[in-house]
Amino acid sequence: MVMTSHPTGLPMKAEQVFFADPAIDRLLAMIMTLAAEVHVTRDRLACLEFLLESGQPVTREALDRFQPTPEQAERLDAARRALSSELMFCTLGIEASLGAPEEGVDRFDKS
Repeated sequence: MVMTSHPTGLPMKAEQVFFADPAIDRLLAMIMTLAAEVHVTRDRLACLEFLLESGQPVTREALDRFQPTPEQAERLDAARRALSSELMFCTLGIEASLGAPEEGVDRFDKS
């Protein structure tokens, strides 16, 4: 099925190409879309928690209208920066897992 318009109703544009294999570009786009959804979900959950902590009635409308205090806004910004940092860390090609400490590995060596 070929789409002629974006789900938003905007006209379709040519696909951006960053890698030689277009499948990698599509995977990257999927990952970034999922990361954006995770951010929005975490942000909305944090705002819900702020409402609960304030003792205000929690309704969908109250959540949609919620305006964070400067302190709450800083917490939301810090969470956004942390998610971005975690997401982009893997692009450095550095091993993220530190593995088992060397002094404990011999306990598992059964050779």
